[in-house]
Amino acid sequence: MMDLSEFKDIFLAEAQEHVEALNAGLLALERNSNDEEALAETFRAAHSLKGAAATMGYEDLARLAHTLEDRLEALRQGTVSLTPALADLLFRTVDILNGLLADIAADRPTSFDVDEWIHSLRGADVDSEDASRVAGNATVSTEETQASLPGSTEVSIPQTIRVNTQHLDALLNVVAELIVSRSHLWRVQEMHNLGDLKEALEKHDRLLSELRDAVLQTRMVPVVHIFNRFPRMVRDLLRERGKEADFLIEGHDIELDRTILERMRDPLTHLLRNAVDHGIEPPEERERIGKPRRGRIWLRALRERESVVIEVADDGRGLSREVILQKALRLGLVTPSEAEEMSDPQVFRLICEPGFSTAERVTDVSGRGIGMDVVLREVEALHGSLTIESEPGKGTTFRVRLPLTLAIIQALLVQVGKETYAIPLSQVDRTMEVLQETITHIQKWQVITDEHRHALPLVSLADLLEVPDHARRTGRVQYAVVVGEERHRVGLLVDRLVRQEEIVIRPLPAILGSVPGIAGASILGEGQVILILDVAHLLLHV
Repeated sequence: MMDLSEFKDIFLAEAQEHVEALNAGLLALERNSNDEEALAETFRAAHSLKGAAATMGYEDLARLAHTLEDRLEALRQGTVSLTPALADLLFRTVDILNGLLADIAADRPTSFDVDEWIHSLRGADVDSEDASRVAGNATVSTEETQASLPGSTEVSIPQTIRVNTQHLDALLNVVAELIVSRSHLWRVQEMHNLGDLKEALEKHDRLLSELRDAVLQTRMVPVVHIFNRFPRMVRDLLRERGKEADFLIEGHDIELDRTILERMRDPLTHLLRNAVDHGIEPPEERERIGKPRRGRIWLRALRERESVVIEVADDGRGLSREVILQKALRLGLVTPSEAEEMSDPQVFRLICEPGFSTAERVTDVSGRGIGMDVVLREVEALHGSLTIESEPGKGTTFRVRLPLTLAIIQALLVQVGKETYAIPLSQVDRTMEVLQETITHIQKWQVITDEHRHALPLVSLADLLEVPDHARRTGRVQYAVVVGEERHRVGLLVDRLVRQEEIVIRPLPAILGSVPGIAGASILGEGQVILILDVAHLLLHV
């Protein structure tokens, strides 16, 4: 008998795609039960899953998929209609299919009574409360089962082979070392001015750039691979909380490094849960204050320069500056004088403090003071930034800015005194010369007027970093690196703009722990170790 175990990983990856198709199809049918295309796609997914499971010898999975296929066929024939009870029943069946896949992935015995479920599924009167009773018997969680499936360990791209990500990581590490070596060779060329070496290095540059781009591209996957997991979760949460909202996903085709995207799954889960529990108001409350009964929740991805921005937004009740500050004062997170001077973004960021929560009551979804600190910690670990915008009564937007990759970035090298620092280019809006006579003072701020006649606050990077033995320049040209988001831009004053360079991010040694304002370190070609700045964190102290 043929041994099919070597095909197990491929089967699991494809089976997970079928399960995601089932969830997506059922969500579409719940919105429009007459959507024939969605019904056909859902039926095909169940049929394909049944066939693949039978081929691999996973009989329990095949039999349950077959039973689901029969129910879908009844919908196609019009012998039953998609009632809310039947929808719940079918969703629970998909959950159990997911659980069976998790059992297969973990090489453990089936953890469900498949025969009993099939019997109930076949015998339930789907037009009555009996279907709801059957659906309620399934306790498997989609989040728990997806976490143990192979979608997080390998990448599937149509018409290509499946590649173990450990091989991609090793290849990327080699490319990173070649980039450091290239920088060293160029420093040698600058010192000795060897014509033949320069010509060889220029060719080497082109080849290395092509290799880098090819390696990075193999690690990029569309965000839809993660985003597609959330519609079902949001749907279930809304029903559980008695709320109504449309869930809109935008930017399906935006690509991001697979490792970054996978690690963003839990933070996005927290943000979407908060949107349902804290953001969207109950339907009756929305009608009372003149809002549409159904709210809206958005999950967006967009490309901005050398980074990807992921937004979670809602049109709910928004955040209250006063309520947040009152809680922060009670917890001793800020003093009354500090509270008066804080900007709205700084106040909103207080909800990311460990244990901070303004929820009036604890639910099984949120309100325990956990979650937002996890989101911030994970985003910063990915060298990203989190900003929060909110308006009472109109909604809240969480903007997560992420680098395209964790290993290699374009950076601007700047000098402050004798120290050289790297600022990720994705965080730089522009640079500009600053003459001493153009600086004015408004309260505690140094300010200049930019080319758009907007006031731009200036902050000394030497002061922020407490650079030792830094002599403040007077009467000379300085340079400002303009950073920040939209209306909250700041010019970081530096002594010199060194150059733009591709650098390799190295984590700080564990003994140093997490240093606020520092995202990591890098080694230049001449062997100099420099620090990479976390601009978003630095601006919190401005």
